[in-house]
Amino acid sequence: MPPAPPAQTPPPSGGQPPGGQPPQQQIAPRPPEPPPPAKPRTTVYALIAGAVVLVLVIIGLVIYFGGKRAPVAQAPAPTVPVAPTPPAAPQFDVVRVDTSGNTVIAGRAAPGATVTIKTGTTILGTAKADTSGAFVFLPTSPLPQGAQELSLTETLPNGQVIVGSQTASVDVASDGTLTVLSGPNGSKVLSGQGPKAGVLGLGTVDYDADGHAIFSGTAPAGSSVTVTLNNDTLGTATAGTDGHWSLTTSVPKSSGTVTLSATDANGAVVPKVTAPFALETLPDALAEGHVIIAKGDNLWVIARHVYGKGTLYTLIYQANASQIHDPNLIFPGQAFALPKPK
Repeated sequence: MPPAPPAQTPPPSGGQPPGGQPPQQQIAPRPPEPPPPAKPRTTVYALIAGAVVLVLVIIGLVIYFGGKRAPVAQAPAPTVPVAPTPPAAPQFDVVRVDTSGNTVIAGRAAPGATVTIKTGTTILGTAKADTSGAFVFLPTSPLPQGAQELSLTETLPNGQVIVGSQTASVDVASDGTLTVLSGPNGSKVLSGQGPKAGVLGLGTVDYDADGHAIFSGTAPAGSSVTVTLNNDTLGTATAGTDGHWSLTTSVPKSSGTVTLSATDANGAVVPKVTAPFALETLPDALAEGHVIIAKGDNLWVIARHVYGKGTLYTLIYQANASQIHDPNLIFPGQAFALPKPK
């Protein structure tokens, strides 16, 4: 049995280890650094909420300005001068003449204008248009017997003179006075002749050498009136609220019978009316500035010059023209010989 190792004697306190080497100094380990303090949770939440709000604001601005383009500055449009509205020419509304020549004239003109009424080249007088443009004139003396033509001019406050486009042809006679108002749209019998307003009838036919013909007449208000000549349709017109109608067409190429067919505003058929029609040529002796009114058994005729635009020629039908069914009985071209101008 081997012997037991000798027991080692521990070094004395404060002594050196065996072999004479000084003992190594023991270094204690550094304690770990404490972790940084944690941020409060409320701060994190506030940052997140702010970021969300910012994102929403940005999205809203994109949507708003994306659908709405920013206004683009444009150069102002050049100012175009507007032409002033020309003053209204004077016109007749009423011309009443009795068998003694006593006359009442009323009409419209530019407000404040001075209206001059003439018969031919003779001045009958003047009237002042009120603020609404209305004027009334009563001649101090009756119109003489016979045919004459009334016309209007107006003088504006600035001195400008405007000539009216209408004329009123008047034939003063003891057995009845004929008054016919004529203008660019044809003629209208004011008194002494022609059918009554609201009753189907042919009142006048205006035509001239320029190829225009205007048929005018009466019918129940709102009626549709068809005009035919020898079964050839010339056109259709509608009667106004005043019971008058007018149709513009080319001058017919032949004489014959004019037939008026109509249906009223409710669609009911109105009895037909017939009247004779014949082309006319004016005598070469007709002088400018004169008006001629010739009477016949069933027709009257007016020939006149209107402001240098040529001769306007009008046939005026009596109220009993609807009773004439045979055009060979009366033809204006056969029955009338126009007298020489006075």
